[in-house]
Amino acid sequence: MSHPATMQRAAAALQKHGYRITPQRTMILEAVFETDAHITADGLFEQVKKRYPHISFSTVYRTLELLRDSGIVTQTDLGGGRWQYHPVDKAHHHHLICQGCGTVVTAPEELLSSVQRELSEEYGFDAIMTHYAIFGRCRNCR
Repeated sequence: MSHPATMQRAAAALQKHGYRITPQRTMILEAVFETDAHITADGLFEQVKKRYPHISFSTVYRTLELLRDSGIVTQTDLGGGRWQYHPVDKAHHHHLICQGCGTVVTAPEELLSSVQRELSEEYGFDAIMTHYAIFGRCRNCR
């Protein structure tokens, strides 16, 4: 999907949830969509601050929360005690993280589809399972 189309969808999602599209939010959205990697609030703040030196960390953090709540980004703990953010369109995978050696393996979204189906059928619960980090021990560390 092209960057302008992604920005338009994100803007529409924010407006649907009652949020205005401010210049700061636009810059934060652009920075989020420009990266293919996961990004922390600190990393995003540094990236946006280069373009807009007067932005505050709290503006970046609050914007990330509303982007998460609006379904535009995912928020995942990949270890290290800091949230990582990822555009929801690029988040159709999971992470298997070894607590022994720190190896991170990317797993397909389908890995948890049977759990999602079971939650729906048994509990009537519609789980959103697009981007999880699962901690454990890899084959070498077991």
